[in-house]
Amino acid sequence: MNLVEAEDTGPVEGDAPLVTPPRPPHRRVSVSLLFTLTVLIGTVVAIYLAFPARHNVLMGEAIAQHRGTATSWDLPAPTALELRAWAIGLLGKDPPLPNADAKIIGARQIEIFDRGAAVIGVEVNGERVTYLVQRPRGIAPKTADRRDGDIHGLAWRSGPYICLAVGPDATWKTWRPVFPN
Repeated sequence: MNLVEAEDTGPVEGDAPLVTPPRPPHRRVSVSLLFTLTVLIGTVVAIYLAFPARHNVLMGEAIAQHRGTATSWDLPAPTALELRAWAIGLLGKDPPLPNADAKIIGARQIEIFDRGAAVIGVEVNGERVTYLVQRPRGIAPKTADRRDGDIHGLAWRSGPYICLAVGPDATWKTWRPVFPN
């Protein structure tokens, strides 16, 4: 079976019509597949370029809070009950807080990814440690460990919360037990 191209100029009177063979079916599928793949790959590349990766943002913020010189606390030197009430108001039910034997220097609220996070300054064996707690959206990694010069940062999940503790690298094994698992 042959097709007659409709767009071609017709034959002059007396000439035979111009007949071309049909397009093979596999060529139609190939063009469609190529177009689909181009659109999909272009979309994925555009998403990765428009929205940068957000991994390690919490750890970076915890390290920045630890290194920061700002000592203004929303709640300076709170008692354990004051800290728990403040944290429940900010984070929700049963937030993981430092153990009762830890000396709390202060607490403040910050915003990370448009969600409230608690930054708690703790003193353990005379060393300052920064503890950050947030209820993240999505899936947070089970654990993370990062060294940045003389600073050591640890992150772990505790129920629906992500907890991060940042302190001196040399003594991280002594201050880590102060925080909940």
